[in-house]
Amino acid sequence: MKVIHYRIHLLEPTLVTSLQGDPNSGVAFDYLPGSALRGILISKYLLPKSANGSDASDATLRRLFFDGTTRYLNGYPLDAYDHPSLPVPASWQHVKEKEGEIFDFAVEAQDGEQQWQSVSASFYTQSGNTVRLIRPARNIAVHTQRTARFGRAMPEYRPSRSGQASRRSTIWLDKDEIPGAVYRYDALAAGQTFRAAIICDNDTDEPTLRDVMQDLTAGYVTLGGSRSGGYGQARISLIDNDDADRDAAEDDKDAPEGKLIVTLQSDVLLRDERGQFVVDPELLCRVLSRHLGVELDLKDAFLKAEVIGGFNRKWGLPLPQTLAVRMGSVLVFKGPGCDPTLLDDLEIRGIGERRAEGFGRIAFNRQRVEELTVDYTPKSHGLADFIVSEVEARKLARLMVDRMLRQRLDEWLLAAVNEIKINNPPSNTQISRLRGVVLEEIRKAAPGTDKICKFIDSIEKRSSARRQFERSIVDGEPLLRWLKDLLRCGREGAWTMADNDWRNRLRISGVEVGARIGDVKAEINDGLRLEYVLQLIDLVLAHAAKEHREEN
Repeated sequence: MKVIHYRIHLLEPTLVTSLQGDPNSGVAFDYLPGSALRGILISKYLLPKSANGSDASDATLRRLFFDGTTRYLNGYPLDAYDHPSLPVPASWQHVKEKEGEIFDFAVEAQDGEQQWQSVSASFYTQSGNTVRLIRPARNIAVHTQRTARFGRAMPEYRPSRSGQASRRSTIWLDKDEIPGAVYRYDALAAGQTFRAAIICDNDTDEPTLRDVMQDLTAGYVTLGGSRSGGYGQARISLIDNDDADRDAAEDDKDAPEGKLIVTLQSDVLLRDERGQFVVDPELLCRVLSRHLGVELDLKDAFLKAEVIGGFNRKWGLPLPQTLAVRMGSVLVFKGPGCDPTLLDDLEIRGIGERRAEGFGRIAFNRQRVEELTVDYTPKSHGLADFIVSEVEARKLARLMVDRMLRQRLDEWLLAAVNEIKINNPPSNTQISRLRGVVLEEIRKAAPGTDKICKFIDSIEKRSSARRQFERSIVDGEPLLRWLKDLLRCGREGAWTMADNDWRNRLRISGVEVGARIGDVKAEINDGLRLEYVLQLIDLVLAHAAKEHREEN
């Protein structure tokens, strides 16, 4: 059995949503689910094989990602001292308005006359009798989905001032327009670091996955939803095995006498005899008894429930919602005298379903202290803690100037499109077909022009379509010639455009385009120029289609 430990540092707010909030909001988990982290590795692993396709029945692929032989654990936050955290046990309670002292009811039951409350934090780290509670920072933002034609959120129709809802006196949205909406994102804030691990039962798989991880550390990865809206960018770094072993050794302590305390380190999915997902301490008792080969005597249980969903990007569909035993739940058994090797083995393998995605993690006898003290002391040793390396500072500056540059280019692009006039545009059917090919290239990480030029060649071979594009005039020249000139169709080699020509097309001649922070300046290369040329073509065609509809 091999283990790969790694960190995930969030460069942008991250939105891996749980089933919370109202329909117009997205609320992220307090941690990074193993399913999302596994998805990053699947994408990277399959990238060289994308040309030939991938077969989900392939034995190696299933062993690496799907059948539970390899398990991708959740990413939990690090504390201020870079120590890995764990979910707060449900058996932890404190007296109301006295949050500095925590009592573990799994170790020793307390006086019932006090007014007890659960610990509100999600994660903790512990050193002896002292714990540090961790509440991941959140980033809450309100977003408005605007209707393109009006530039603001609109209902499906808006009656006139007279109140009559006739067709003539009402503003109706076209069928391809969407009504606006206001929604809220509650995401994990940027700047936080999480720690996760990959457990490989097959030792020969560890070098393969470590190579994939090594490739991921060279750049950035994206997690969760709204990736094009400034969410989800993160950086991965591997952890040396010696550091991971040192952290594990710090947790090695004697077990409580006469008890077996089981703590769920992640959500657990279990089905009853009818095949339904349930939260039942007796079912958990039977499952653990079967795995350990002894009859367990349940003394106490502190269970919480969680509804689990998800989203499959391959299918483009949500996953079925299921009921799970929530992480942090605790079961207390009378000491059965189990073989310690069986306990260690079950901690590694886990229980229940979807263990490849980080579900089913359990720990034995991790809770040993009856009374704990909360450490509120922040990590502070002066200004040196806030000093970042020059490499990190330049990376951040590079990210900022690139965004500043794109913001300026977006503004100039919209202004240029409003100045460009198109006369006698082709039919909306022809425009939609061409826009579909252009948009397909825009969505690619590295757009090209070959596919669009081939589509333009097919237009020239069809007399009816060719006549429509030839009589359409853009900036004083036929639309076909304008497109071929922008895309450099018929020329050999990679697409390129002189900077002066590109500036003229976007109407930004004589304007300072670049953004600068210190000596870090945004770079404009052919890849960026092509991206905005394609956006220019798409917006001009969209404007033509809109005018065509209004004329009709």
